[in-house]
Amino acid sequence: MSAVRELAEKYNGLSRRERGLIALATLVLLAVVLMQPLDALWQQTQAMNLRLKSLVKENEISVQQLELYRQRLALDPNASYRQRLTQLAAEQQQLDARLDEQMVAMVPAKFMPGLLSRMLESMPGLKLQEFASIAPEPLLQVGETEKLNLYSHGMRMKLSGDFFSLLRFMQALESMPTKLYWKRLDYQVKDYPGAEVELLLYTLSINEDFISVAKD
Repeated sequence: MSAVRELAEKYNGLSRRERGLIALATLVLLAVVLMQPLDALWQQTQAMNLRLKSLVKENEISVQQLELYRQRLALDPNASYRQRLTQLAAEQQQLDARLDEQMVAMVPAKFMPGLLSRMLESMPGLKLQEFASIAPEPLLQVGETEKLNLYSHGMRMKLSGDFFSLLRFMQALESMPTKLYWKRLDYQVKDYPGAEVELLLYTLSINEDFISVAKD
């Protein structure tokens, strides 16, 4: 106890400015420690995002190559062109299958608002500040005659609450059997332990229809 008392006396003997600097340093250190699990989740999600973007890009390149060889074959029905066209078609089928697997594991776009709302209702300590849909974006460059495309459907959420409630919400998102991807995570500490986080979540769909936040 004497050591604690001595430390308290030394602290009380400091000027107001010195005590303020110590308090600030303590808060900064605490914020760094608390952000570690959040940063790990962010890094994991970014890796998933990169894999998905790579797969979409490969698919787009394959579609373009396939169309190019079809055009060449129409001009010059050479055996080598036919062989390469067959090879490209097989590669395209493999990429389509991989994209299909990825999409099966993702939350259907029309269920996003209801799913996120139910998750928030089950987690006390969080308050929804903003909730908005983002216009779908086509991911593949297809010709005018091609009706099928892949669209990114996004939702923007701003939540407030204590750090651990926010962390539990993001861990719950990460552990869902069907996935949502993160495009953005902006975390800001307000009056400790209060904080705000802005999330940009998205899923994929072949449906271009805009998501309404009024739907389940």
